[in-house]
Amino acid sequence: MDTVKHRKRSLQRKLAFAFAVIIAVIMLITLALHNRTVNVIRQTTYEKMNSQAEYYQQTFETEIERILALQLEFFNNRQLPFLASASSGLGVYEEREAVLSVQERIRTITEVSSLIKNGILYIPGNNYYISGSTIRRMNQQDKEEMENYLKNYDRALQSDGKNFYSIRTGETGNIIMDNPKFVFILFFSGRQIEDDLSVLNTSETGGVFIYNEAEDVMLASYSSKCTGKMIWERLEKDSLGEYQKVQQIRIDGENYLVLVGGTGEMGVFVQYVEEAPLMEYITLSWRYMTVFLIIMIGISVGFILYTRKIVHKPLNILVQAFEKVKKGNFNEHIYHQTNDEFSYLYHSFNDMEDRLEQLIDEVYVQKNLVQKAQLKQLQAQINPHFLYNSFFILSRRIKRQDYENADELARHLGNYFKYLAKDGADFIPLKLEVEHARSYAAIQQARFSDRIQVNFGNLPEGYEGLLVPRLIIQPLLENAFGHGLENKVSCGILEVNFKSGEGEIRICVQDNGDEAGDKDIQKMRESLEKQELDEITGIINIHRRLKIYFQGKTGLCIERSSLGGVAITIVIKTDIEIPVI
Repeated sequence: MDTVKHRKRSLQRKLAFAFAVIIAVIMLITLALHNRTVNVIRQTTYEKMNSQAEYYQQTFETEIERILALQLEFFNNRQLPFLASASSGLGVYEEREAVLSVQERIRTITEVSSLIKNGILYIPGNNYYISGSTIRRMNQQDKEEMENYLKNYDRALQSDGKNFYSIRTGETGNIIMDNPKFVFILFFSGRQIEDDLSVLNTSETGGVFIYNEAEDVMLASYSSKCTGKMIWERLEKDSLGEYQKVQQIRIDGENYLVLVGGTGEMGVFVQYVEEAPLMEYITLSWRYMTVFLIIMIGISVGFILYTRKIVHKPLNILVQAFEKVKKGNFNEHIYHQTNDEFSYLYHSFNDMEDRLEQLIDEVYVQKNLVQKAQLKQLQAQINPHFLYNSFFILSRRIKRQDYENADELARHLGNYFKYLAKDGADFIPLKLEVEHARSYAAIQQARFSDRIQVNFGNLPEGYEGLLVPRLIIQPLLENAFGHGLENKVSCGILEVNFKSGEGEIRICVQDNGDEAGDKDIQKMRESLEKQELDEITGIINIHRRLKIYFQGKTGLCIERSSLGGVAITIVIKTDIEIPVI
């Protein structure tokens, strides 16, 4: 029944595994396409942002450079040097005209670009404050503001926390002196820069900003500056300390695609966009595909259940019927209601059962009876040839008053003849067969103690109850004494060893006799295989009985002994169905 279940499960598992592989392949292909599409969208988004960033930065930086160039060019005004001090020698009218000319120049510069919010010229020596809309004498507040601007000056563009501004003094190399003649400041419109950045922001969930690390000032599009700040704090740098150009940053459960542009006069340009809206169509498609895969799994499960009903169950009935036939039951026929291939198989199986039962009656039973008769005949051939020698040795020991050894010999003789004369089963436990052989070996040891040594091993535990045919070890000992060691004058050795493992037990009888050459051993093997009746009839007798009893799964093995003589090994397979007490 376990075999039936195993086969049924095996077929069902193979079918389920096949469907699982198909679904897995579809899922892998879908996942690969999904990932590829996501990567393409990301790459396209980055390329678009990069293109916008490059265009904006190029335009913006060009505009800043043009404004800074105009700021330096401002000092080329021919009227400006005459306003450097009050003692310039200009008349009131001429000074007024010079101031108006400078104011006009300032107004022209501030109107050149929408990025410029205002321009202020400080003339400390002549105490003038001039802007595009104002001309006045410097008051104390103006002087303090100018000094603060000069005090914090260390580069072309600076920030006051709200706006960026540029300071120029007109000195060579733009060196700030203790008492500069002129201080010209251009203020940039942060609002205008943010308006320009908002033009680049084509997504409601994205943003653009410029961040100046030195001044900790951020100019951002209309999107939340808070998001820009969090993105800035999470930007990663490479091994060289530069910001990675392309990054993905997760904030509050949302993933953002971030592009870090170049660093300009005002700071680092950063553009970002939320990924989810870009992937909305892909996400929807993935959901549809998930539903499709669930439907496919449902169809697969339904198909497996359907095939289980129309294929597995009828097949299971057929397999169970074969198992019953294997156990010898030929009386139960099987039937199928539907007229299909299984109906034909069931009908053929019933016919096969009837035919097998008939053949068993005609062939198997008769053959079995013949084998049993043959077994009886083979066992009857066994007849001990050493009785008179044994009794002669016993008599001599009694005459020599060696009663202890005589008693031991008599006990072995008693066990030996008791075993032979016992009327019982044809098959006995291996333990009794070994004890009988041990008694025979002890009797022979008493007979040839002056020239032959017998070493008899112990039977391994767990094999005492193994049923074997009677008289399978003692005849091998008799053969060794009668042929292998017959002409040994001294130093004869006979060993009986037991070795178990790997699903078998081996009983080896070997000697150190000189009688058998390699050709003799080969001839013995050939006679054993052909089962010819010659001078080793006793050995063939044992081999045939073992073959009959163990259904061809065991027998004798003849080879050269490690002692120099012949080794005959009984090999009994224990991993087959054999009777055990």
